[in-house]
Amino acid sequence: MLQAIRNNAQGVFVWIVVGLIVVSFALFGLGSYLSGASKVVVASINGTEISSTDLTRAYQNYQERLRNMFGDQYRPEMFGTARVKREVLQGLITQEVMNQMLFEQGYLASSEQVLDKIREYEAFKEAGVFSAKRYKEVLSLQGMNGEAFENDLSRDIASQQIRSAITTSAFLTEKEKKTLATLQNQKRDIGYFDVSVKPYRKLVNVSDEDIKSYYDKNSQLYLTTEKVQLEYIELNMDDVAAQQEVTDKMVKQHYESSPENYMGSDDAGAKKKITDLRKQIQQGADFATLAKKHSQDKGSAKQGGVLGYLTRGVDEKFDNIVFALKKGELSKVVESKAGFQLIQVDDIRAGDPEERKVRHILIKAERKLKPLADVKVAIKKELQYQLAGKVFFDDADQMNNLSYESPDSLEPVADALGLKVKTSTLMTRRGGTGLFANPKVLTAAFSNEVLKEGRNSELLELSDTQLVVLRIKEHLPASVKALDKVKSQIKNSLLQEQAGKKVQDVATDILARLEGNESIDSVKQRYPEVKWNKTGWIKRKTETKNELPEQLRQHAFAMPKPVDSATSWDKTRLQSGSQAVVALFNVKDDEDARPDDARIIQVMGNAAYDSFVQHLKSQADISISQAAIDTETEAN
Repeated sequence: MLQAIRNNAQGVFVWIVVGLIVVSFALFGLGSYLSGASKVVVASINGTEISSTDLTRAYQNYQERLRNMFGDQYRPEMFGTARVKREVLQGLITQEVMNQMLFEQGYLASSEQVLDKIREYEAFKEAGVFSAKRYKEVLSLQGMNGEAFENDLSRDIASQQIRSAITTSAFLTEKEKKTLATLQNQKRDIGYFDVSVKPYRKLVNVSDEDIKSYYDKNSQLYLTTEKVQLEYIELNMDDVAAQQEVTDKMVKQHYESSPENYMGSDDAGAKKKITDLRKQIQQGADFATLAKKHSQDKGSAKQGGVLGYLTRGVDEKFDNIVFALKKGELSKVVESKAGFQLIQVDDIRAGDPEERKVRHILIKAERKLKPLADVKVAIKKELQYQLAGKVFFDDADQMNNLSYESPDSLEPVADALGLKVKTSTLMTRRGGTGLFANPKVLTAAFSNEVLKEGRNSELLELSDTQLVVLRIKEHLPASVKALDKVKSQIKNSLLQEQAGKKVQDVATDILARLEGNESIDSVKQRYPEVKWNKTGWIKRKTETKNELPEQLRQHAFAMPKPVDSATSWDKTRLQSGSQAVVALFNVKDDEDARPDDARIIQVMGNAAYDSFVQHLKSQADISISQAAIDTETEAN
């Protein structure tokens, strides 16, 4: 891709691949062309391999989507590396299984469907319209050809069509819908004993010996956070461009050679002219005479600006103005894409639809060359980026080669390219801000190659115009914290644990007593620290927050109905070790409940599609290298 971009480098580079990531399949980045890492296979589907590089790239893309989704609230630790990587790998396996099925069955979208989809992508448009030239340029700069891109897109469309066909084919009988609706709208009359941990913490005791013993056995639970400090060099297109010398002579030559790029519209002049015409009409001048003389709408000017009898549907903005005017009334100055207008309604024909005889005057803004002084800065920046193109990609090649040839230091690279070796602050695996919040940087910083072997990282492509190589400057491994630093934390944990055990014993005893027909009042007297709550009728779902612990609500609707008016009793665990002993007094079905057909069909349709995918997987020969995945996870 470097050579392709170098050969085509011109103008500002930022726009080159904007929007291309909307396609659902993976595109290779700069790093894949610059690195020569050996292939490690993490999974195989009917002989087709998924490499560790594929997995890492998909994982990084996933993290980037999460970062965009959560914004400033994103925290990497919210999504454990091992678990997420397994989910991402399953996604890649599903995608490959679907692709193989599509190929074997000959499912492909039509050329018309593919073309329609391509025309939707903003990356292939110029001035809002699809451009075949732009399409070829963008694919070329990505190192792709049209045939491969269109084949992938065809499979993607076909896959979506199959999903849609399956999800929309789900159905239920009327009896099944009625049964589901009855269950969804069922109400239950409940109460519960809240056996909270809090009062029992005061009834248990933790000694210093208990704390010391627990610390000795579980010291690995109390580690300091591993931290690293990085050295890094950064190659940035903006910096390279700023270093390019562009003279006033070069700016003037470019300005004179392509004046069409620096034309401006004299909106102020056009608006003044039509405002003057409006004043003349208000002072008694004839609209038609002025339209013949000044209107720049050639089609209507000769007729005194007459557009004829119009109904609604021309343009929303135009309609709103025309149908708000009274007969003979003149509009204010109207700005549109065509220019500046004056509109007048000469006649109104009642009917369905209503018709209005409209005439107008159109004044277009004159196009003229902007003064060189107004565009000088922009031209200089454009020329700097044009000159920087070849320099940037030559430097990228050299940066990649030198960092590989001198793996123990960044100084040779910095000296050769005139870059500065920068140093980060100490950071954890959660990362930091700016550059150090990037998943690619964090992945590289904690990889085996960088962290354990002490080598330079591979060249990291953070964007099309920003490249980074980094290495470890300082590594502070996780270590066991001193007992005095964690003593209060351990004491709190032990108090919570012992109180939790006490809660379990109390909840079990309460349940046994109630099932043995002991009264609620008797239990309340025996355990005054336990609170009784007569909740009353509850629904399966509620929009009210904090009305009832959700675990308790779910458990209440899982309990069997009371038999012969006898109360059903059971217990369930709540948050923080607390427990609830639940009473189910009565159940009320809503026989008039109306089913939410769309919701039910959607759920069933998605379940049907999931079953279809699982069937395909069960028929495929899939092997997963857990060792390779563990290695990749440790590296990250």
